[in-house]
Amino acid sequence: MNFDKNTVIGITLIILIFLGFSIYTSQQEAKYLKEHPKKAEQVSKYPGADTNKSAVKNDSAKNTVAVKPVADSASAASFGSFAAFANGTEQLTTIENEDCIYTFSSKGGVIKKVELKEYKTFTKKPLILFEDHGNDFNFTFISNDSKTPIQTENLFFTTTGGSKKISGTEKLDVVYKIELGNGKSYEHKYTLNGKGYVADFVINAVNFAGVIPANQAITLNWKQDLPSQEGGIDDERFNTSLHYFNDAKEADDLSSDKEKTIESPLQWVSYKQKFFNTSLIAAKENFKTNAKISVVTPKESKDTVKTFTAQLQIPFNNSNAFSFPMRMYMGPNKYDELKKMDVNLTEIVPLGWSILSLINKFFIIPIFHFLSKFISNYGIIILVLAVVIKLVTFPFTFKSTMSMVKMRVLKPEIDELKKKYPSQAEFGQKQMELYSQTGVSPFGGCLPMLLQMPILIAMYRFFPASIELRQQPFLWATDLSSFDSIISWTQNIPVIGYLFGNHISLFTILMAVSSIAVTKMTTQSQPSSGSDDMMAQQMKIMQYVMPVMLMFMFNKQPAALSYYYFLFNVLTIGQNWIIQKFFVDEAQIHLQIQENKKKPKKQNTFQAKMQEMMKQQEELKKKKK
Repeated sequence: MNFDKNTVIGITLIILIFLGFSIYTSQQEAKYLKEHPKKAEQVSKYPGADTNKSAVKNDSAKNTVAVKPVADSASAASFGSFAAFANGTEQLTTIENEDCIYTFSSKGGVIKKVELKEYKTFTKKPLILFEDHGNDFNFTFISNDSKTPIQTENLFFTTTGGSKKISGTEKLDVVYKIELGNGKSYEHKYTLNGKGYVADFVINAVNFAGVIPANQAITLNWKQDLPSQEGGIDDERFNTSLHYFNDAKEADDLSSDKEKTIESPLQWVSYKQKFFNTSLIAAKENFKTNAKISVVTPKESKDTVKTFTAQLQIPFNNSNAFSFPMRMYMGPNKYDELKKMDVNLTEIVPLGWSILSLINKFFIIPIFHFLSKFISNYGIIILVLAVVIKLVTFPFTFKSTMSMVKMRVLKPEIDELKKKYPSQAEFGQKQMELYSQTGVSPFGGCLPMLLQMPILIAMYRFFPASIELRQQPFLWATDLSSFDSIISWTQNIPVIGYLFGNHISLFTILMAVSSIAVTKMTTQSQPSSGSDDMMAQQMKIMQYVMPVMLMFMFNKQPAALSYYYFLFNVLTIGQNWIIQKFFVDEAQIHLQIQENKKKPKKQNTFQAKMQEMMKQQEELKKKKK
């Protein structure tokens, strides 16, 4: 190989530059080690170590967080005995059971994130129940040797054990601990089950009598941004509320933007969304008085439904072996699951008040769950449920229909009485006498229908609260727990937007049309009141206006609700047709009424009082004249 003159000169210069740089570097390193003897000792012991990296590392084999030393004396004074734990590296640990994926953080020793495996969001993404942003679950307490209150969100806990998957009857303890020396320690201990949505959570403080002043409380500051999981955020916000339960076994909630101080001790606090909740329950001793809660609605945000905060007081008894056990429920609002907690957590499910709640708990829910064991399609389950309820209420419907038929047959005689007795009081008296003689009750058609109303109203509360319907498709409805939109628009239309929102629901339209058909059939079966009765005419108009008004209200409600009422109307039409076709014989009913007139009839208490009142009115009228 031949080299020209320029090539030789270039190679020579490169070698000289390299040698010069090496000599310079070695001289600088020797000078540095001479000025820093401790570093020189470290290099001699560990010649392969990188002196520019931190000497403190995570032990990945043991999964234990090492804590960095405090940087300065100011930090030590601020954190006192806890100063050694004020610096560190956050380490995440994942524990998965059959239903949930829990992510724990060594910073603060908290559950950082919970994912529910069985469920997805409306957009089919993983359903994250909540995610801690670093200060969402923080304990605060006074330390005798610190200048400022200790906040666990600023502390790095140590833990052993790594990520793991459990199932079945397995249990796993996840412990985050701070060792202060001399037998003093503070820890957060979580116990997870192989399946389910419950985690036991205990605060343990050993030999803390001299660390925390006597009669001081440990304050839990709990904040949570509730993420949007469903299709319509307005409906989510309507169904999202902060619930609490006090030591007097009284449940209450806060749904509007407000701050509130609870004077009585609390057993539990629950952050409830439409279908999911995160609840914190005091397992033995209750949280102290004067808990503070607040609700904020970030109306500009389409990702956050509401923001809940709670400030709970944990009583510290100055014991050397202090423990405060709690339980955490992080899962769906399933009535049966919440009932297992045995702390009245079912109060967060909006099943209605008083009799409505009883109907749902002991009639609707058992039938619904029984049917779901044998039928997988919830649209069919609702159909069967509607048929069952119609069969149960059939005696009331039959009695109501027959009473209206009797009133229609008796109408000619009532018209004759009205002509014969122009005085309203006297006509009313004779009318009551006629009812008594014939055995016809003017309220016979109303009372049976009123008895059915609680069931109809109970269903109005049941369907929006049923997580079983969530993301269950039926016919054109993709989600029975949300509205079934057949036409939608994005632009805000002033009047239409106020009445309908941004869509039109087909089940709602079918419900309204079938309601008008039921109204028409009912008015045709009732005795005509005549054009002179203005009140009756107004009532008939209102009967037709009501379905239209309900259409606007139900358009934003779950498709399951409109679908059920549509089925109820169709079945009502079918029932009335069967009764009219096979059970109603007006000629026979007329003969029976005439036979009843011949029999001595004893007035009931109500009829007697009504007749007495009419007599008194007639006498007063005569005296005035």
